[in-house]
Amino acid sequence: MPEQTGGCLRKTLWSLVLSACLAGNAAGQTLNLPPRPAGAPTGSQFINIVRRMPRAERENWIYAQVLSGNVPNFLRALVSINVTATINGTPHAATYYVTPDYLAIGTDADYFLEPMTPLLAQRLGDAIGCTLPTRKMVNQIWTNAQVKLSPQPIPPSAEMITVPVFAQHDSMVRTQRNLFTNSFPLGALVSGDKKDVILSSKIYTDFANPGITKPVVIYGWHYTSGVPIQPLYNGHEETYADYSHGIRLVQNAMVLDGSPAAVTNLLTNPNLAALLSDEGAAESTSNGVIAIPRYTISPLPAALLSPPRSQTVTPGSTVLFETLAVGQPPLSFRWQFNGSTLPGATNSSLAVSNVQSPNSGAYTVTVTNSFGSASAVRPATLRVVPATHPLLFADDFETDSSAQWSLFWGASNNIPDYTAQWNFDHTLLPNTFNGATTLIPPAPNSPNGASHALRLSVNNNDTSASIAALNLYPKNQSFRDNFALKFDLWLNYPGDVGGINSTGSTQHAIFGIDHLGTQPNWAAPTAASSDGIWFGVDGEGGASRDYMAFVGNSSSRPTELLGLAASGLAESNNSAPFYQALFPPDRFETAGAPGKNWVEVELRQTNNTIIWLLDGSVVAQRLNTSSFTAGTIMLGFMDTFSSIANPAADAFVLFDNVRVEDWGDRIRFLDVSRHADGEVALKLSAVPGRDYTVESSTDLATWQFLATARCLDRPLQFIDAAAPATRRFYRARQGVP
Repeated sequence: MPEQTGGCLRKTLWSLVLSACLAGNAAGQTLNLPPRPAGAPTGSQFINIVRRMPRAERENWIYAQVLSGNVPNFLRALVSINVTATINGTPHAATYYVTPDYLAIGTDADYFLEPMTPLLAQRLGDAIGCTLPTRKMVNQIWTNAQVKLSPQPIPPSAEMITVPVFAQHDSMVRTQRNLFTNSFPLGALVSGDKKDVILSSKIYTDFANPGITKPVVIYGWHYTSGVPIQPLYNGHEETYADYSHGIRLVQNAMVLDGSPAAVTNLLTNPNLAALLSDEGAAESTSNGVIAIPRYTISPLPAALLSPPRSQTVTPGSTVLFETLAVGQPPLSFRWQFNGSTLPGATNSSLAVSNVQSPNSGAYTVTVTNSFGSASAVRPATLRVVPATHPLLFADDFETDSSAQWSLFWGASNNIPDYTAQWNFDHTLLPNTFNGATTLIPPAPNSPNGASHALRLSVNNNDTSASIAALNLYPKNQSFRDNFALKFDLWLNYPGDVGGINSTGSTQHAIFGIDHLGTQPNWAAPTAASSDGIWFGVDGEGGASRDYMAFVGNSSSRPTELLGLAASGLAESNNSAPFYQALFPPDRFETAGAPGKNWVEVELRQTNNTIIWLLDGSVVAQRLNTSSFTAGTIMLGFMDTFSSIANPAADAFVLFDNVRVEDWGDRIRFLDVSRHADGEVALKLSAVPGRDYTVESSTDLATWQFLATARCLDRPLQFIDAAAPATRRFYRARQGVP
């Protein structure tokens, strides 16, 4: 039965449910956030994640990052600001606590000062016991600042509300801040780097623009002379944020005349507000009072930021499906298996233990609160497969294995234009699927937490468009007879369904067997020679032949095999019903094409028959009549069009968990172990349906029959229940006595 795990706020980002359940700490002088999760994005990585997100989606991600604790350490220790005033003849002294700089995401070494709307700032403040400053407080903070930076405006443009300009200004500010770190390390109070989003009576009155009655109020960005660039202004919508806006969090808990107090309570009190506010008749108030010291926010509808991932495991494994969701609490979750609701599965993650073949299928999750619901953009597929055959070669790319591979390239203009990145961390790489942005999850055959793969791209590093390709071959490897090449494949492409809203989106992942490993293999008219047996597939159905089959020619370019009889392909176009069923629109953005999702690929050579499988389904099968019957494997990427992808960064392929399995009839011991009760467990490679005899010996001279076992599933497993405590040898052979 499925098991559930969950909690109000998890430390691991990818299994986080953010329900704004953190309580304020009335006496604390640190941000009330959990420790920064291991593996959380750095500032520059987060910039890349949200670079092209629409505002609402971006702010959900910011909310998730901050409440998960992905905030630099230097921002956590709050700085005290001491103020005094005599109000109506009564002297008062107060202390409040502020972040040393504007709110940022990332690490001390790599952080991003993230502009955001006042609505998100208020939501975050409510969650962690903070508020925003007033105009007077901004001036007080500037006066007390140890580091007074010179403002660095960027010329106004339509791009000033976009993440690339946010990042540009962040870099400018960081460069300037670095000049002061020797004298004033990170954590010293800084001012002059941003305008402040503030609390003001003008949130609700005296609108600068009659058409904007729900504004953001901004102020500050002081020159080193103390004069602010930005007078108090409320002419932008409350959903507006540009590169110059910063969020200075102020702990709501403060000290007034030696006793606990709250910033927002002072601001509504005509006998105390002047300590923190200088607003008066010009702001349609008096005595500094801000009657409503907050922005009005609506409850946050449930949103699912990270869907569960597909996984492939062996029988008996435990599988954990995890999600990342945000929303106004309480959040509820509903997990379904093949469309049927799983009873009691109502938490953020779902564990399925001792999985067997009946557990294979589609797992989906929906998160709901009182204000909305959201479902995963695609289901997670669980495949339960028998234990693998003996491995002849494997590379999971979790480390840099480039020295173990040979690289060859080809280009119609003879200019090298490719990238090959080993142990590439793809789990912080944004991916847009049907308009929603997610991150590329670990591959199906990877364990939870794995994050690296081999990334290839071609024809997108310069402005010279050409037909181009890249081939990789493992060094000093050769395979013959019966074996299978297997790997996980992610084919990314720019644009939306079918590559629309982009150009140059069609590129083919290529892979093959029986290669020499000494030359490029690609669909080049000028190739002098080629070798091996290989196939290609694009991710978005943009070619006349989305599925391709080739065979090498030792004296010419490779021969593309056309027609079902020659190629063995079920069909060659993604529109064929076979591919539409294999890659349905609920799992793949472009139906019939394996793009923007992990798929499992297998090339199998058995008894001179070549079989190509995708997600366990045969897409090509033919007899190998070529002269290429043995050799090494090939992974690659090929652009058969002389057009450059746009955006170029979205055109790439990922390979992961590459392995070659021995599919021969040879029997060999895979594992021998003694249990605590003295029994000896044997695992043998074997062929399902065949009988095998196991014998034992103590001296390798005299052998005794133990048992005959029929292999029902790989590997063949046998228990010697009467094994003596002394040393014992075993041997096995096919057949019966």
